[in-house]
Amino acid sequence: MTDIHVWHAITRAPWRFLSGSWPWRSLGYLVLSALIGAVLALLTIVTLLLVPFWALGVGAFERVRTRMMGFARQASAHVRVGADQRHTWIGVRLTEQATWREVGAYFADIALGWLSLALLAIEVLVLIIGVALGIAGREREAELNLFLDVAISVDSRTWALMIPVLIVALALFAYLNALIAGAHASLLRFLCGPREEELAVHVERLTQSRAVLVRAIEDERRRIERDLHDGVQQDLVAASVRLGLVSLELEELERDGADVSSATTALSEARTQAEHALDSLHQTVRGIHPSVLTDRGLRAALRDLAERAPLEIYLDMAPFERPTRDIETAVYYVISEAVTNAAKHTTSRSVAISVRGEGAVFDVGIVDEGHGGVDEQSGTGIRGLRERVDALGGALDIESPAGGPTSVRLRLPLDGSDLEHMRKAL
Repeated sequence: MTDIHVWHAITRAPWRFLSGSWPWRSLGYLVLSALIGAVLALLTIVTLLLVPFWALGVGAFERVRTRMMGFARQASAHVRVGADQRHTWIGVRLTEQATWREVGAYFADIALGWLSLALLAIEVLVLIIGVALGIAGREREAELNLFLDVAISVDSRTWALMIPVLIVALALFAYLNALIAGAHASLLRFLCGPREEELAVHVERLTQSRAVLVRAIEDERRRIERDLHDGVQQDLVAASVRLGLVSLELEELERDGADVSSATTALSEARTQAEHALDSLHQTVRGIHPSVLTDRGLRAALRDLAERAPLEIYLDMAPFERPTRDIETAVYYVISEAVTNAAKHTTSRSVAISVRGEGAVFDVGIVDEGHGGVDEQSGTGIRGLRERVDALGGALDIESPAGGPTSVRLRLPLDGSDLEHMRKAL
């Protein structure tokens, strides 16, 4: 596309404007506007209630069509709705101001389309009359009554004057078409273009809603952890204690000479199974949400994780104040997932972890000795962590070249600012 638009072209010297492509672009734009206006008018009559949804398509089309007038293509004014939020698409679109501006553009297209049709019809009529007068005047005197006593008379001596008159008319029509088309395109750009303040508000709302969702999920994980710890886990402990008491009673019966060997064997297996179930439940509860994280904070939780890890953990934690609950949880699970992946899917024998909480940024680095080649699309673990980090306005960067090592860096803002503010602080 050219680097100038129609308003620049109009200010050029007349011979440059008229000899260029702008008169034809303007004419094509008005013809297309007339067609669009007719189609939309019919569409409105047939499906009035669907106008907001037709307007979305009109807005997308007009953001591209204004390029005919030399304007740059505009970005969408709508917030992007992810694949996991498709069920909310209608509600989101109907509550956006951009949608209702595009409804305005929809009706502007109808009105300006019919205006374009009327303008083109008048221009064609004037040209036809001018040509007809010139042709008729060559043979005989021809007269056209314009209005009242004003008339145009052409005969064999004056018919040739119609040629420069028609040329001037064409030049005037070219400028008029450019003005109307430029005004139409400018109005549509205003109505269909993005608004930075609106996008900022939408992004803020989306970020807040995601943060609230993550917090609600985390609260639910804590509730499940407490229920399992205080309910099923305590019942298993009580069952294990009762099995121990039964074992003592069997020992007394055995001392009295009773044959309790089969009962003792069954009881021993039952105690083993109960202890295994208790240990599995304990690991499950810790995986859902470790109580040490809530009770004693991130530092103690990471030390506990390092002690339980199936590979060697080099933990480097600089002194830092205890961050918010959301940050603690995000940091813990990113580190836990990285350690688990290194143990399960790589040949790494150790993982180095550094944790820093300085200034406005909480910074975590994780490096293993594995063979690399991590594929985020192969599972939901990393994607879930990235969503959690995004909801907190942070950044999760993963570098895993073939041959290794895999390096994970997590940055979270401590002052509640968004990612842009956080990056400025780095």
